[in-house]
Amino acid sequence: MVPIFIISNRPFTGKNFFALGLALTLKDNGYSIGYIRPLGRIPIKKGDEIFDEEALFIKDMLELDDPLNIISPFVFTYETQYRLLNGEDLGIKEKVKEAFSKQNQKDFLIVVGPNNIFEGFSLGIDSISLIEETDGRVIAIQHWDSDLAMDDIFGIKKLTGNRFIGAVINKVPSEQFHYVKERVVPFMEGKGTKILGIFKKDKILESVTVRRLMEAINGGLVCCEDKLEEFVENLSIGAMDPETALSYFLRIPNKAVITGVHRTDIQIVAMETSTRCLILTGGMHVNETVTGIAKAKGIPIIVTALDTFSAVDRMEKLMGKAMIREKNKAIKAKEVVSNHFDLVEFIRRIKNE
Repeated sequence: MVPIFIISNRPFTGKNFFALGLALTLKDNGYSIGYIRPLGRIPIKKGDEIFDEEALFIKDMLELDDPLNIISPFVFTYETQYRLLNGEDLGIKEKVKEAFSKQNQKDFLIVVGPNNIFEGFSLGIDSISLIEETDGRVIAIQHWDSDLAMDDIFGIKKLTGNRFIGAVINKVPSEQFHYVKERVVPFMEGKGTKILGIFKKDKILESVTVRRLMEAINGGLVCCEDKLEEFVENLSIGAMDPETALSYFLRIPNKAVITGVHRTDIQIVAMETSTRCLILTGGMHVNETVTGIAKAKGIPIIVTALDTFSAVDRMEKLMGKAMIREKNKAIKAKEVVSNHFDLVEFIRRIKNE
């Protein structure tokens, strides 16, 4: 069994997306795959125990038979924090190491690290410690926001030494893709850092469902419950005159339009374009004509007591940071990895060590 640690030194770099895509691709190539998230941060209760929600989703997508406490051996919650600060020994490291040993019959064990490489250090389950103790191999993944992304990858390579296999550069804007591929990658590989994949920024992977937007703003649903799993790729604020709004809305696909509940003119115009939902602020009473059009077109209307600024602020924090918890995203993750990750070189580097 070879533990493959997917790590980065920043949150929201796409670790889960890549881990799932890599696991599905390896599985398609005949390898037996295990998965573990040693330090979970998104608690969900199953029976009397707490597990990591994303880990459970990935377990289902990979059709793994391993028990939940092997996939997700520890989740950090307020309760565990309280118990730890009171000096209680929760046996966290022992649980995590046992979870590794229970999967030693697999060809590859995909290990997803936390938000940064030092998280979990006080518990003895930080990525660097676990890599050393399990003789793991490392793939660093970093989203491309500037040339500083190279420093994160170089730093991880230095810290992990000969266990470092290579890196993935993720979420590269289309307009910068040529620069990264033709200038950045040769520069990094010239310094001995292999780049195994370059992935463009993908609207589907960064999108969120209408349901999750509704939850984020504590919204109430007026109609079209059956459309809550539709993906929203863009947010648009409707605060202009209807003529300007139409040309503006036509340029933005698959969007949520946020506007005041009294702006029926904007609401009607928005529904003539590619709109996934209307989010109405400042009141709870929706115009009946607007509701009728929305029902006919299958466009959910969500009302919230929040003001427009607060609603947009909450929703923007979700966009680009959405969790891999939908099957369509899992399929897309596999497609991206299969087409743009050098699996042959990855396998070669594992076997030649």
